[in-house]
Amino acid sequence: MIATVENKLDAIRGALPSEGLFADKDWLISPEAFPISEKFASELEQLGHRLFVFQRACNQLYQLSFRGKQPEWIAKYLDAGKPAKLVELSRQKIFRDELPRVIRPDLILTEKSYIIAEIDSVPGGIGLTGWLNRTYSALGQDVIGGEDGMLVLRIIRSAEYSKDRGAAEVGG
Repeated sequence: MIATVENKLDAIRGALPSEGLFADKDWLISPEAFPISEKFASELEQLGHRLFVFQRACNQLYQLSFRGKQPEWIAKYLDAGKPAKLVELSRQKIFRDELPRVIRPDLILTEKSYIIAEIDSVPGGIGLTGWLNRTYSALGQDVIGGEDGMLVLRIIRSAEYSKDRGAAEVGG
């Protein structure tokens, strides 16, 4: 295990991919993984299911809106700027109940808790998070998901979420 701060920073810099992490970005590197409490880690685990339920409810509200059973402004707002063909396809029975397999909230930590600034369903950053887990684990640090199991959010399967569609549990 690497003991000194300088040695840890050198090891992290040495583990950076030759092509970098993101184009034209500079990084501040910490010798320690970001610490979170066991309580917060547990809250993150539970958040996955809660966000899945939230997204399912939002999808149902959209469906009811474009069918005229809820205010029409909801569907108009969510469809704004999208090509007509995309809107048409998304409303087809085969697709309309589909939900994202990855739910990635952007969290802002506050003094006592956190807020969700955005809920994204594009799995951007998963490779970076996996690299961070491997790198800090190699330094002997405890990270959520361990060295090989990168955990973005664990979305717990519900009775309505069929096995063939699967739940988003991201592995390394």
